[in-house]
Amino acid sequence: MTTMSPADTGRQLLDADEARVARASRELTKIAAAIVSRPMDRDLHEQMRAFLARESEPALASWDVLLTRTPDELKERISTVLTAQALRSSS
Repeated sequence: MTTMSPADTGRQLLDADEARVARASRELTKIAAAIVSRPMDRDLHEQMRAFLARESEPALASWDVLLTRTPDELKERISTVLTAQALRSSS
C-alpha cells in the first residue's frame, strides 16, 4: 500500500490502483449515461469497445487489489486521503 507524507500531497492523493479504478469508474459512468439517451450511437459503441479493449482488465485487476484490503487498511487510506485533501485545500 502506498501512503504519502504531507510533502507528497500536492502531487497525488490516490495510489495507482485507486486512481485506475476511479478513472475507469468515471469513464464507464460517462459512457453508460450517454448510451441511455443514445443507445444506437456508433461512436458510443466504439468508445465502449475501446475502453474494454485497453482499460477493462487493468481496472478489474486494480479493483481486485482494493477488495483485498482489510477494513483497517481502508479506514487508514480514507483518513490519509481526506487529510491530504484538507491540507491541499488549505494551501
